[in-house]
Amino acid sequence: MSKKIFINSLILSIGILLGRVSGYLRELIIAYKFQISREADNIILMLNIPDLLNNLLAAGAVSAILIPLLSKEKEVEILLSEFTRKLFVLTLLIYFIVAILMFFYFDLYLFALLMISLISVFPNILTFVSSSYLQHKQRFKIQSLNTLIFNSIIIIFLLLGFYGYLFAFSIIIASFIRMLWILNDLKYSEINLKSFFIKKTKKLIKYKLLIFMIIANGLIFINPMIDKLFASFLEEGSVAILSYAEKIYLLPVSIFLTTYAVAIFPNLAKLANELNLKKINAILTKSISFNIIISLIVSLFLYLFSDIIVQIFYGIVNIKFDNMLSIAYVLRGYTISLIFAGSLSIMLNLFFAFKLYNIMILYSIFIVLMKILSNYLIIYFNLNVYYIALSTSLITLLSFVLLIVIYFFKIWKEFKN
Repeated sequence: MSKKIFINSLILSIGILLGRVSGYLRELIIAYKFQISREADNIILMLNIPDLLNNLLAAGAVSAILIPLLSKEKEVEILLSEFTRKLFVLTLLIYFIVAILMFFYFDLYLFALLMISLISVFPNILTFVSSSYLQHKQRFKIQSLNTLIFNSIIIIFLLLGFYGYLFAFSIIIASFIRMLWILNDLKYSEINLKSFFIKKTKKLIKYKLLIFMIIANGLIFINPMIDKLFASFLEEGSVAILSYAEKIYLLPVSIFLTTYAVAIFPNLAKLANELNLKKINAILTKSISFNIIISLIVSLFLYLFSDIIVQIFYGIVNIKFDNMLSIAYVLRGYTISLIFAGSLSIMLNLFFAFKLYNIMILYSIFIVLMKILSNYLIIYFNLNVYYIALSTSLITLLSFVLLIVIYFFKIWKEFKN
């Protein structure tokens, strides 16, 4: 069994790596064609704002609710159909709420572009649900390439010169192709596309539970999108600079540091169920210490050689020297976040292992409000985009310390007694 888990983890890691590489290539092409400009900002917003909804739904409702239910429920088709239908209703509601907010936030042209690109979240519903089912069936190879497929299609459209409304529609097309890629793998399982649309229902899932899990799990994934929204109020090209720097900073975070947290999650879940606090504390001490040491080495390297690293990543597309210096400057702002990102993921997984969703809701809302407040102050005092990256670092540190304090002075004490 452990060998199979290792192989599945390896497959997912390779898929994540390929997805990140394709994301870097996508960013490289945007940088080559549009440099640091309003056009680059618009394209990045068209790609990232749909991710706001995707992260809320995929990271919250699907992963936290559906997979455990699939392990218990015998009538899988009824469960999948009901889940898909209710997730669609929630997505539609969120779509209109976001639309209202964006109407007052952006000019009419950008608002129209974003509303078109946001339609891509609807085919993603089937992508998320079917991916969860395939994970339940231990089929990881196809769904691990989700991001690679999507980015590859976007890259093709960028190379074809799509921009404006055409590019907004290309995001919808890429989402549909990704959906078909995943659905095709269902032919090796016991269900098919019709399984998501049967009319029979058993009321297995309540809307209240879906909303609860979206808030508990999803809010913490939207901070990068909040940063880009506020960056659009700064000088022209700020969104692009932030996004280019973020791509470099997220590479070690997503490939190694946070995947380590995923690897130890099954052990944490088992020990949390057994209330074995002694072993949990031992795992936390060793894993966090190891993670921070590795992160310090990586972050120190990134800080000292940020100019060279940016030149390696983006010099190939002839970005102006001054702009590369700006990207390197913003990249250094992420240093503290890089140190604690992996350890923060470990603590988040620990809280999910204990199923402490009420605490996670309050924590998530607090962190999002802190991010909004800090970014508002940056806009109010007319600071540059570097301070958005720096605020992300400080909030990551605050988040980590907050979860440590909550665990040792409340959770650990409560379960110990």
